[in-house]
Amino acid sequence: MNKPLKIFVSSLEYSSNIHLLYLLKELKSLQIDFSLCGIFDSHLLKDFRSDFSPNNFRIMGFIGALKVLKTYFKTKKELTKIALNCDIALFMDSSSFNIPLIKSIQKNKITPKIIYYILPQVWAWKSYRAKVLEQICDELWGILPFEKQFYTQKGKISYVGHPLLDEIPHFFNTTPKSGNIAFMPGSRMAEIKSLMPLFIPLAKALQQKGKKAFLIVPKHLQNRNLEEIYGKLEDFTLYFDTYEALNLSEFAFVCSGTATLECTLMGIPTLLVYKAKYLDYLIARMLVKLNFIGLANIFLEFYYYKHPSLNPNPKIAPIHQEFLQNHANLDNLLKAWESYDFKHFYQERKVLLEYLKNGSATNCAKKIQNFIK
Repeated sequence: MNKPLKIFVSSLEYSSNIHLLYLLKELKSLQIDFSLCGIFDSHLLKDFRSDFSPNNFRIMGFIGALKVLKTYFKTKKELTKIALNCDIALFMDSSSFNIPLIKSIQKNKITPKIIYYILPQVWAWKSYRAKVLEQICDELWGILPFEKQFYTQKGKISYVGHPLLDEIPHFFNTTPKSGNIAFMPGSRMAEIKSLMPLFIPLAKALQQKGKKAFLIVPKHLQNRNLEEIYGKLEDFTLYFDTYEALNLSEFAFVCSGTATLECTLMGIPTLLVYKAKYLDYLIARMLVKLNFIGLANIFLEFYYYKHPSLNPNPKIAPIHQEFLQNHANLDNLLKAWESYDFKHFYQERKVLLEYLKNGSATNCAKKIQNFIK
């Protein structure tokens, strides 16, 4: 009888832990006997336990990173020891955390098979990381069709599909007329604190226009004092299940990140709202050479132009508008909501779905299955 496959995982972000959950379900469906260790969200992956909390490393911005350095070095040392006793080490997103950890593992003579799934956004900034990953990883599993062009060792990288296409339970082809508006201020404290002072009066203004406001709260905050985190919530109906809330919504105001892509793929017309500390925003603007920050907008620009640098003056209208920093204000958001181009949204969404093609969980599970044959 074969021994259980020992899988080490490093997954910090809430979204990457959702992706991991679906991958593990596929491994079980293939009847693969495996154990799991490393750093991941034990509250979400209820059948597995980690002694390390990703919450300690879910940070936003350059300043936030400095605050966790001491804890990180201690954790990296402990995780390295654990990974060396495994057959496979799977790293997901969070490259600032994961790349030094992989390098620490590789200092040893015998190492697990190292796989990076949910690759860093080398197409946006820090392009040198593509070369680093090629050197330190055995395989690279991309979730975007265009990622391969940024790597020289083409045999190491493969497009496995996009995980959100495994996870989204409902797809709307026309706008549902429910009267409900979803608000998604993010999962990080810094995001929530920056957006809620805008979302609270926005919800009240929409309520006066006959709309109902849904606030989507990440499950890991469910038992916290929410008013302390979010502020006054009397104008919101709270939801802890993202897709349940979106399934009942006709529109969404969303922070940057995976949430905007979730809403777009699901068929919920969306406006992206982003506010950050001025220094963090300034540094990001200097380093990131993209025309948009919303993932759906970025992906479509790659689809039409192969690379955003070939499109310095965007000719295509974004699938959803983006309101950043001072432009993210009550008047601008209300006007954009009132004049939203729904026809354009659904036309571009169809293109995006065809571009991404399929989910990734089954393909990744089959790759892991091949390791033990």
